[in-house]
Formats: sequence, structure tokens, C-alpha cells
Amino acid sequence: MQERRRASSLLWRVFGSYLVVVAVLAAAALIVGEAFAPFVLESHIRAMGGMMTLADPMVAMTEDLIASYRSALRQALAWAVLAATLVAAAVAWSVTRRLVAPLAAMRGASRAIADGRYTQRLDAEAPGEIGDLAASFNTMAAALEQSDAVRRQLLTDLAHELRTPVSNLRGYLEALEDGVFEPDAATLTALRRQVERIERLTSDLSLLHRLESDELPVDVARVSLDEIVGDSLTALRGRFDEKGVSLVWRTDSGLVVEADSTRSAQVLENLLNNALSFTPAGGRVEVSARPYQGAAAVSVRDTGPGVRAEQREAIFRRLVRGDPARGSGDGQGAGVGLTIARALVMRQGGEIWVGDAEGGGAEFTFTLPLAAPGQAGR
Repeated sequence: MQERRRASSLLWRVFGSYLVVVAVLAAAALIVGEAFAPFVLESHIRAMGGMMTLADPMVAMTEDLIASYRSALRQALAWAVLAATLVAAAVAWSVTRRLVAPLAAMRGASRAIADGRYTQRLDAEAPGEIGDLAASFNTMAAALEQSDAVRRQLLTDLAHELRTPVSNLRGYLEALEDGVFEPDAATLTALRRQVERIERLTSDLSLLHRLESDELPVDVARVSLDEIVGDSLTALRGRFDEKGVSLVWRTDSGLVVEADSTRSAQVLENLLNNALSFTPAGGRVEVSARPYQGAAAVSVRDTGPGVRAEQREAIFRRLVRGDPARGSGDGQGAGVGLTIARALVMRQGGEIWVGDAEGGGAEFTFTLPLAAPGQAGR
């Protein structure tokens, strides 16, 4: 395989094409020379026959032989070089076109990509470096096409996510102006929730941008995992009670991790919010922690519809919701919470995944590095 690849490389193909041109040139020269020589010889014999009547035929024949040899050599070489040049030029043109054609196709595809036509692809089956370059170009084009699709989806989803709370705010304000509603505590609470929803969306997008740009610092220190879990459950318990979903912390783990307590709590709260969005009233969300392959694993189990196997990788990408048929009215965000959670976990040296929970529902798990034995976490 390596030998075949070496033979098909651009270096050897160009070098081989030169050898082909040289060989064709030499062969054409020999063939034309061999074909032209009999005519020159016949003409010379006829000239020598006419010299037999001269007074000193040997001197005349010698001089004529030398002149004829030179003339025949010049004519043979001239015709041979002309024919060989024409044949070699035709071969060189054909070989060059075959070598340049993939590069011309790549130039055209590059211009199309520059114009925003990201569906352009090249023939990656070409031999040697040309095929490798075409495959790399196709990979780049596919990535650009996907990025463009994500960008378009981002704009669409942002418009949708902002339109709903803005429309709600406008409706409330118009109702207040018309005297339909009184500016009581309930109305003000509803207005505040819509504003908080917009703030949460813009904050999440800003955080995601900082994470992807590697501009978000992570302050890793020894910290008690139970403290992280306890603070997160306390912060969100009111929302769970309001929806009628049980929030359970199975047991203290006693684990100490090397992590950023604020960012780790943010990961857990994103998972809890996600679980709350998909768990119906009367359901249950359970949090547990355990040692796992030299790390600490935190799991969030819910009794919602679960996540289909084909969606389990996609839901961690930007703007992908667990159930596309459910809109933000069901409590979902813009589809960046799980993306943020994965980025924060990975920045701390952990992993995150989703599977099936026992008895139905989804189970999200993320890991954090365990702290070395020593003093207790803060």
C-alpha cells in the first residue's frame, strides 16, 4: 500500500510524465529517421550513377558522398526533430491536462466556497497528494456547510426565542395601558419572568461565546462535591415545588473534587433545569454522586420521556433540543444549556453523557476529577 501510494504521488507522476515525453521524443526521432533514410540513400545512388561519365569519377564521388551525408543527416534530423516535437507536444499536453484538471476543479470549487456555495465537493479518489488535498477540501467544505447551517439555525431560533417573551411583554404592557390589568404583584411577577427569560437567553449565549473563545477562566480548587450539590438543590427547589416535581438528593457522598465550584454548580443546575423541563407534574428528579473510574460522577435522573439513542450525541450541540416538537413554552431554553454544561465539564477535565434511567426517563451523568487524599475540601 505504501509503495503504491509513493508511486502515485504528484512528484513521481510529474517525473514520470517527463520521462514519457523524452521517450516519445526519442522514439519519434528514430522512427522518422529510419523512414526518411531510404529516400536519401536512393537519391544519392542516382547521383553517383551520373558521375561515372566524369574524367575523375572517384574524386567527384567522394566529394558528393561527403556532401550528401551531411545533407542527409541534416534533413533526417530536421524531419525527426519536427515530428518528435509534434508528438511529444501532444503527449505533454495530454499529460499536463490530466495533472492540472484536478487543480482547476479545486480552484473552481474554492471560488464557489468563497461565494457561499458550501455544497461543492471534489473527487477524493484521485491518486496521491491530489486525492489527499481533495479529501481535506471536502472535509473543510462540509464543516463550513455545517457551520453555516448552525448560523442560520441560530438566527432562526434566536428570533423565535426572543419573539415569545417580547410579545408577552408587549401584551402585558398594552393590557396595562388599556386598564385590562392592574399593576398588582401577580402582573409585575409575570413581567419580571419575561425579562428574566430574555436575560437568561442573552447570558447563556454570551457564556457560550466566551467558552468557545477560551475566554472564560476556570478556578480549580479542592471542594466538597456534597456542598456543590446541596447549594444547587437549594437554589432550584422552589421551581420544582412550583411545578409539583419531587427533587431528591439520594445521599451524601463525602467526595472531594478538584473543580471550580461555581462552574460545577452551573453544570448541575443546567442539568436540573433540563430535567425539570421534561418531567411532568407529579414526576421525580433524583441526584446522586459516586466514585467512577478514578473520578467523581454526578447523575441526574428524571421520569420524563427520556432521550432517544440517535439524539444522545446531538443534544449536546448548540441549538439542539431534546424534543424538537416541544417549544419554549414547555419551559425549554434556546438549546444551549447542555452545550454550556459539556464545555464547562470538559474545561475541568471531566466527561458528560446521557443514558436511560431505571424505570424510564433520562439519566445525565458528568464527572469531575477526584482530589488527592489530604485536607477536606472547602
